[in-house]
Amino acid sequence: MRAASQVAWQIIDGEAILVDLASGKTIGLNPTATWLWSHLEGRDASELADEMTSSFDVDRSDAEKDVDDFLRLLRERKLIAES
Repeated sequence: MRAASQVAWQIIDGEAILVDLASGKTIGLNPTATWLWSHLEGRDASELADEMTSSFDVDRSDAEKDVDDFLRLLRERKLIAES
């Protein structure tokens, strides 16, 4: 996966701000979502969950749910593209 071409983003004080340049809408990400966003490039959901469990004190099932929920939100808002 990767950021969609119409998305600009920046991390400010540890939290990412995404801007959909096509619609002008913005979304602010919490620190965990910011971490996922910054590790998104070239990875699939399973790889993101693997990295999340090795980087945070979270079990695999919780990591999978968090990743799936986050990716669903990004897809609904057309903020990511499948690589």
